This record gives sequence, C-alpha cells and structure tokens, in this order.
Amino acid sequence: MRGLLTSKFSLNRLFVKLMLSFVSVILILASFNLFSHLYLSKKVYQEMVRQNELGLAQTVEGYENHFRLTQNMILALTQSDTWTANLGMLSHLKENRRYDLPAEVKSDLSTLYTNPFLHIDNFILYFKQEDYVLEKEGLSSASDMFGKYYYSKEYPPDYWRTQTMNNQFLKVMPAANFTENTVHSSRSLGQLMPIMMKAIPYEDVYGIVMLNPQHMQDTYGDAGNNPFYILDKEGRLLFTTKEGDMQNPQLPEDGGGHERVGDEYYFYEKGKQTGFTYVRVTQAAVIAAEMRGMQILLAVLLGAAILISVLSSLFFSLRLNQPLQRLISALDRNLDSGVDKLSSVQEFAIIGERLSSILENNRYIQSDMAQKNSLIRQYAYTHRVKNIPLSSYLADVEEVRQPEQPYVSILFKVGFKSPPDELGQYTLLMWKLIQGLFTSNKNNCVALQPEQDQLLLLLFDPGPQSGILQALDTLKELLATEESLYLTIAVSPVYSGEIPFTDAYSNLSMLLKERRLNAETQVIVEPRASSSNAFHVKVTYGEELFNLLQSGKEDAVLAWLDRQLEQLQHKDAAAEDFRTFALGAVEQIGKTVMKLNLKHIEAKLHSSPPGKAFGDFHSVQQYRESLQELVQPVLAAVRSQLETRDPVISFALDYLDHHYGEDINLNLVADKLNLTPGYLSSIFKEKTNINFSEYLNNLRIERAKELLVNVDLRIQDIAAQVGYQNVNSFIRMFKRRYGLTPGEYRKRHAGGDAPFISSSHG
Repeated sequence: MRGLLTSKFSLNRLFVKLMLSFVSVILILASFNLFSHLYLSKKVYQEMVRQNELGLAQTVEGYENHFRLTQNMILALTQSDTWTANLGMLSHLKENRRYDLPAEVKSDLSTLYTNPFLHIDNFILYFKQEDYVLEKEGLSSASDMFGKYYYSKEYPPDYWRTQTMNNQFLKVMPAANFTENTVHSSRSLGQLMPIMMKAIPYEDVYGIVMLNPQHMQDTYGDAGNNPFYILDKEGRLLFTTKEGDMQNPQLPEDGGGHERVGDEYYFYEKGKQTGFTYVRVTQAAVIAAEMRGMQILLAVLLGAAILISVLSSLFFSLRLNQPLQRLISALDRNLDSGVDKLSSVQEFAIIGERLSSILENNRYIQSDMAQKNSLIRQYAYTHRVKNIPLSSYLADVEEVRQPEQPYVSILFKVGFKSPPDELGQYTLLMWKLIQGLFTSNKNNCVALQPEQDQLLLLLFDPGPQSGILQALDTLKELLATEESLYLTIAVSPVYSGEIPFTDAYSNLSMLLKERRLNAETQVIVEPRASSSNAFHVKVTYGEELFNLLQSGKEDAVLAWLDRQLEQLQHKDAAAEDFRTFALGAVEQIGKTVMKLNLKHIEAKLHSSPPGKAFGDFHSVQQYRESLQELVQPVLAAVRSQLETRDPVISFALDYLDHHYGEDINLNLVADKLNLTPGYLSSIFKEKTNINFSEYLNNLRIERAKELLVNVDLRIQDIAAQVGYQNVNSFIRMFKRRYGLTPGEYRKRHAGGDAPFISSSHG
C-alpha cells in the first residue's frame, strides 16, 4: 500500500487530474467571456443611452420631489389659522402697529429656509399694499429689498409691484443672478430661482421663495459637466448650467426620449408634477469613446483572465499536490513512531506551531470570557439595585435573580477633607481595600458602584451582623489617621431573600443622610432617635433673613447666620440639615439680588452657584466662611443702592411688589405718581438698569416659581394669581427666563427636599 501511494505514477495522476480540472474550468469561463464580449459589444451603444436616460430620470425624480415637497411645506404653513390671522394683521401694520408679530411670523418662516433639504435661501413676504417685505433678517421696504439686498436686473422692484397671481397658487420664475449692494461693496448671491405664491386669502400679500438652483443641481444632477436645462410649460428657460440659450431641436410636448442633432444627444423628460421639461445634453463623441473604451477593456480583460487562469492553475496544482504527497509520506514514515518524532518534519512543525497558537488563543478567549461574565454579572446586579428593567438576554442570568438566602447590604460613600491630585485613582484604591476585607469568598459577595463616590456590597449568607460591624470597626481604625478622606458607611440588617435589592439600597441611601457634620469615618446602622426632631428653620426666620439682607446691615446678617449654625450644632443636626439650611440661605440671597436688580451679583451667582460646594463641607466653620463670603458683596451692593435710592423708584418698586397680581401697567403707576408714562419709564430705566415691563415680568415669574412647588394649584390658576390672564403668555415668559415650561419645572422641583428657609418675598 505504501509503495503504491509513493510511486511516481500516483503523484503524476493527482497532478494531472488537478491540472485538467483547472483547464476545463478555464475553457468554460473563457468561452463564456468570449460570448459575453461579442454580445455586449453590440449592446454598448444602447447601454450608454440607457444610462443617460436613467441618470436623467433620477434627476427629474429628484427635482419633481423637491418641487412637490416645497409646495407641500408652503401649503401646510398657509393652512394655519394663526398664520392667516398674523398675515391679516401685518398687511395693515401701519394701522394696528403690531410690531410684535414679525418675530412670530419669522419663526414660522424659519422652518422653511433653515431646512437644509429644501435649498431655500430666503422666504420673503411681500405686502403689496403697504409696499414692505418681511424676510429672515426682519422688516424692510420693497425698494431696499429688491433694489439692494436681492437686486437683479431681471427682477427690479417695479417688476414685483406689477406681478399678479390670478388663479395660480405657485408661479416658478426663471433663475437669475442676484447681488447684495451696500454703500461700500457689492456681494454676489449667485443664481436664485424665485417662486411666487399667493398668501390666501389676501390678494395683496405674496410669498417669494428664493430657491438655490445650483444646490439643487449638486444634489439631484449628475456628477459630469453635461449641460442641463429646465424649461417651463411654455418652453421658457427656467435654469441652465451653461451660459447662453439652448440650441435644441423641437422637443415633443409629452413623455421623454432622446434626439441626436449633429454632434450632440438631447435627452429629455417631462415632469408629471410640474409639467417642466428637463433636458440633458451629451456629446456623441463621449458615447463613442466610452463604447470603444469598453470594447478594449473587455478584450484586455479576456486575454488577461485566460493568461492568469492558466498560470494560476499550474501554480495551485503544484501547491496542492506536493504538500499533500509530503504529508502522506511523513505520516507513512511515522505511522508506528511516537508523536515527538513528527516535529522534525517542517510541515508538521508548522502544523504543531499553529495548533499551539490555536490552543493559546483558546485559553486567552476563555480567560477573557470569564472576565466579561464577571462584568455582565456586576452590570445586571446594578440594574437590580436601581430597579432598571433588564435586557432579555440578562433577565435569564441565573445569578442575578433575587436570591432566597439572606443577605446584608453595606453602602460606602467617600468624602475628602483635601482632595488628592489623582482623585479617581485614589478612590479606586480605597474601593479595593474595602473589597479585600469582605470578598474572601467571591461567590457570596457582590461589589457594585451605583454612583461615582459610592460602593455597595451585597453579602449573601453573612452570618451575624456583629461580625460585619467588627470588620467595619477595623476599617474605621485604619482610616483614623488618614489625612485626606473619610467614609460614611451605612449597614443594613440581615434581610431575608424576599426583600428586593432596590429597597435595601433606598434604605441605605436614607441612612447616609444621618451623617453628622465632622471629618471622621462614621458607621450608621439605624436612624438616630433625634432625627425625627431634626432642626428646621421656620418660614418666619426666612423672612427675617430676607429683611436683614434688604437692610444692608452686615453685622446683623452675620450674627443671624452664626446663631442658626450654632443652633444646628447644638441640636446635633445631620450634615444634610446644615446643607439644606445653607441652600435655603442661598435662595434668600438670590431673591434679594433679583428684587434689588443687582445685575453684577446675579451674573456671578449664575456663573458659579455656591450650593455645589456644600456637599463636600465637613465643618461648621466651612459653612460660616462660605456664607459670609457670599453675603458680604451682596450687602455692600445693597448699601450702595440704598444710598442712591430715588423716592419715585421706591414707591414704584413697593407698589409692584404688593400689586403684581393685578392688571397693572406703566400708565397706572405713572398716574398714581402724577407723572407722565414716558418720564416714569425713562427714570425707571435709568435708576434700575431694567425696563418697567421686564422688571414686572421677572417679578411675576419669580412668584410663580414659588407657587409651582404646590402641586395642588393648577398652572392656569397660578398664571392668574401672578397677573397673567393668558396662560400661553405666562408659559412663554416662564420658559424665556428659566429655559423650562412651568410643567417641566414642577416635575423637577415639586415633591423634593425643599430648603429649610422659604419665603413669600422676592
């Protein structure tokens, strides 16, 4: 059997069979390629023509869809009752002087000219009777608009004054070059295609849409330099990519096709939607050159394919035959030998190396999969703790289902006395230390990080709680000498398996708020008995602080703050109580700044809110220094303002503060002061650096913000209570000031932890 396999005849037979098989395939493919070449050479011309027709059809479809989309967008806009009413008011702007409406109409127009897919350069509303226009830059006269900003010799101002729409809704006009002419310069706006529309039902109001035909051509046209034309139903040229008129044959009225005239092919198609005729011109020499190029390419490819196939068949026959024979010979020689002897053969050595590499990769993959499974396990547990629905593939993970065995949860929160340079790395080392104390048996412990500064341990079958507290006391002793950080540790009782992880985490989060104000590591097992009697500053105290701030007396304000902080300290209040008190004080300071219109102080408060730092404070002195630093510039500004306070302004501000919920205006307040409205407006602006109406709106919105926390009040009732009879006006003004609607603000702030200090004053 061995002699038969290793004989020269056997080797040649395998080689011959491989070679003949390759050659047979080559002959079949060569015959097919030759037939294809002969057949395709006759079809090149038709294919070139078809490609041009398909290209034109795609271009026509793009243009038609674009014109239809533009018309539909304009129709949708004009069918709005608000739009129609606004146009009616603007068409008699000089009579009704509704100068607030252009901004609203401009906002509606912006949905068209800001849409990048519509290629609209501008949307101009032309009020023919009053001879002015409204466009994206605002109001201007028709003479300035069409004589300066959108000037074209084909479309002078008199052209638009004489235009009528009759029974048409849209009228597309030929594209022309437009320029913007100013006193010192002239800037080209490029080619624009005006589309005139009737602003139903007003006969003297027209919309003029300035389409950018070059952008449309770049989007829908072909990538070549072939001349392209668009003709309207009367054969008038609307747009062309080539200078001069089109020298074209007589095109049929319907359908599409192509005509050859001289050295040019005219491909044309009529749009079903618009009735426009689209024409693309291709040189006959281009098609002939492409046909010759394809024939040459097919011939070269055929010859190259045959040559490469023959050489490749010979090469692969040898490559397949020789190693196979060597492998058989090696197997035959080592049939009765040990495996170690096979490594001396190069082919088997390579195979051995490849197998070793495969095994090594397999071990790496298994290790990587184990690590990923651990991450997936932690990810799934985090979802359980935070009550986030699991994905379908995680819901089946057996380990993350609610266990039946008892467990204890421990929540660690890190705080820093003086944050180190590498905060993240420092925190990570702390978490590793904690896990090392509790994760000796990894199957009974899960470590999660629900927040950046928190670590949650779930200990299953934990034993008595005393053992856990003993380990935490050891950790507390280790951190006693730590100069940069401290921990707050909340420990749950031993829960049965029926208690959800979410409830355990929620209870621990509440326990964290029991921390007292110091820089020591604290272990909290249960709420303190005094927590139910936690110190809260009364509403009247908030009013007292507000009045003290308005008086500008620094000694009185600082003494008041010291008394409250000392009272909190005497009551052994939690750190959260100190933080809530400080936030309430900050709120009263902000209200004082807003009411007294201390612009520079208000800007500073918004740029760096002081409340962000309170969460890191760990001493009464930090709160005292922070609040003092905050109130001192405010009190200085208040004293300065009190020194220069005008009696007229004092009366006006006091009247607004007590009557903002009524229907009041500038004329009413001026009448009570026996002043003209114009004089009161100017002196109010001069003394307060803010307009009368803006101050009144800010005052009303600030009062509304306080009322929104009460979820029992309806938003429309709040609007009426602060002086807005129109709830839509109230919503618009509220969003302009705070960036949120009243409903959104209520969802964020109602029902949460309110500051200790609260007041009905400004």
